[in-house]
Amino acid sequence: MNKPRMNVDAQSLCPAPAHRFGMPSLLNWMPALRAEARLSFCRPGLRYGPSPVRRESPDRRTWFDRLLTRSLTCRERSQYTETRSSEWLAQLIVRTKTLAELSPEQRDARRVALVQHMRQGVTRDEQLDDALAHACVAVEMALGLDPRPNQRLAARAMLHGHCVEMATGEGKTLSVSLAAGAAALSGTPVHVLTANDYLAARDASNLEPVYQCLGLRVASAASSVDAAERGLAYAADVVYVTAKQVAFDWLNDALESGTNPESLAARLRVLTHPASPTSLRPKLRGLCLAIVDEADSLLVDEARIPLVLAAAQESGSVVDTEAVVALGLAEQLREGVDYNILSTTRLVQLTDAGRAELMSICEGIAHVWQSSRYREESVVQALTALHRFERDRDYIVREGCLELLDAHTGRALPDRRLPHGLHRLLELKEKCAPSAQHETIASVPFQQFFRRYMGLVGISGTLSEVGGEIHHVYDRLLVRIAPHRPSRRVDLPALVFVDRVSQLQALAIDVRQRQGLGQPVLVCTRSVEQSLGVSALLTAHSLSHQVLNAYQDAEEAAIVANAGQTGRVTVATNMAGRGTDIPLGETVAELGGLHVISLAFNDARRLDRQLAGRAARQGDPGSCQRLCSLDDAYLVEAMPVLLRKLANTLVEGGWHRAAMMLIRLAQRRMERRHRKETQVLYRSREKLERHLAFGGRKDHLS
Repeated sequence: MNKPRMNVDAQSLCPAPAHRFGMPSLLNWMPALRAEARLSFCRPGLRYGPSPVRRESPDRRTWFDRLLTRSLTCRERSQYTETRSSEWLAQLIVRTKTLAELSPEQRDARRVALVQHMRQGVTRDEQLDDALAHACVAVEMALGLDPRPNQRLAARAMLHGHCVEMATGEGKTLSVSLAAGAAALSGTPVHVLTANDYLAARDASNLEPVYQCLGLRVASAASSVDAAERGLAYAADVVYVTAKQVAFDWLNDALESGTNPESLAARLRVLTHPASPTSLRPKLRGLCLAIVDEADSLLVDEARIPLVLAAAQESGSVVDTEAVVALGLAEQLREGVDYNILSTTRLVQLTDAGRAELMSICEGIAHVWQSSRYREESVVQALTALHRFERDRDYIVREGCLELLDAHTGRALPDRRLPHGLHRLLELKEKCAPSAQHETIASVPFQQFFRRYMGLVGISGTLSEVGGEIHHVYDRLLVRIAPHRPSRRVDLPALVFVDRVSQLQALAIDVRQRQGLGQPVLVCTRSVEQSLGVSALLTAHSLSHQVLNAYQDAEEAAIVANAGQTGRVTVATNMAGRGTDIPLGETVAELGGLHVISLAFNDARRLDRQLAGRAARQGDPGSCQRLCSLDDAYLVEAMPVLLRKLANTLVEGGWHRAAMMLIRLAQRRMERRHRKETQVLYRSREKLERHLAFGGRKDHLS
């Protein structure tokens, strides 16, 4: 028997009780604990205001509270398996068949009645199951696909307020559409947050027939269109958009409105001015529900980067002149004598000799260069631009303009700028056209922005490593969904090489052999520079191939579509990782499927799993192998000198397995470092909010 869902006020989703638990009080608290994890569906109106957002509140939970929550909900989260949920799956199949046998008019009548109930606030499990059944029928009618049991379970877990780990190739996109369609029937504006504009446009276009069958409108809000078009897109029931874009639009709305959307005046305006001028309307209809695709990338990896809303301003010639002088001074200093570059953090530090040398050089330069603090900070920034940032690794130069690269996805970020004049120094270094200087208007960390959603869930193929972090920051628990069928991927033993030359020689031999057999090969690299080097090697060996990196982002769809064809070799950065589905040619499965070769040392094991997940998708065969080089620039930064020497000795002795264990140890060190950085950012932001609370400023802007 289905139990009624407790519809908890969204304002209390994050805070947890701070009291200590005895056994009687613990038993009384458990129903509230279960309800706390559930989603609260809402829509713009008198109750939540024209733009619903969750009020930010301090997190007073202790480690014991979090541990207790995870322990008490462990049994409930383990129910999302085909065996333990067999009764629920059977009931859902009956509901789906009953709806499918109805005429279109009868089915529409049932859907309209369900929508009326849900929009009146009735969102018990029974209504959610009915909505999910309607979504399954819509998928079958529009796409001719029957959602698999694990896809239905994943959608159910998200509707219950959990983050879901689902293996790559198991149909996460379809699971998201089921959950989004069911939630949107309640009138809740749904944002499906993706990693990039390409995936947002692709999924919105491919799934539009499904949402039309449900009587819903879907749209994608790309960063390339103007604000007016994005405003029309946000009016849709389901919006596919990148997290960065929706955060910037939310910041813009908050600045332009000048009114707290939670205030009584804003709520009454819904009644008194229902048809306000378009210029006064916010682009977003609030932050009601977000379904985060590739949740670990957006909720964890991107959390270390603050989102900054900036306005262009005129750059004076004085600023450019001082940047040129700083670069000139930095080029005269000697590494190891005047400055040092820390091997672990890559930070630049001036030595006492360097400070004395700078003072001597600047004796003939007037004005601000006589200030020791100013010249030292400026020269350190210039040294950072010269030695820490590398072309085709951290940025690319395209059509005379400098574009930063995303370290996790390998994609170009033309709208991102480095702060404190560092971007201008890089442009001068590469002799690029100067971009407009920007003044910061508002900023918000990704962590704080996601916490403002009334409902937040996510899905990814690699969440288990960061499940504790997601629960700590976002109060979302992790549910693992088992694959529908066992994976047919063959994971070949990793090979470790002393240098890049021997690594690339082994790569060329393997690629030649597999291409001769007709098996497609995907070679994964970490940077644009590495992909270009591999391309040059394959060209020298007369091996035909395609390259996919930040320079070829316009041809991404065509390159990915052909990457699984017979005998095709594709060299790609991490652009071919998350969200990329490579279809196989007709006879490729008989040849062993797609073979993935990873040459990169990634900062997280999750990225390696994502790359390996490009092979053997949806029950197809496939294989993958790692070829690691000990002189990889990223590995050199992550692995201490003693461990590197030990790894070299092991490789020369043929102990590849032991050397690989040392590489994994360095990878875990990087994961701990990034996790610590995220926690520090989270705590410092909370501390800042507490200190500024007395000022009476808006809590959604900084």
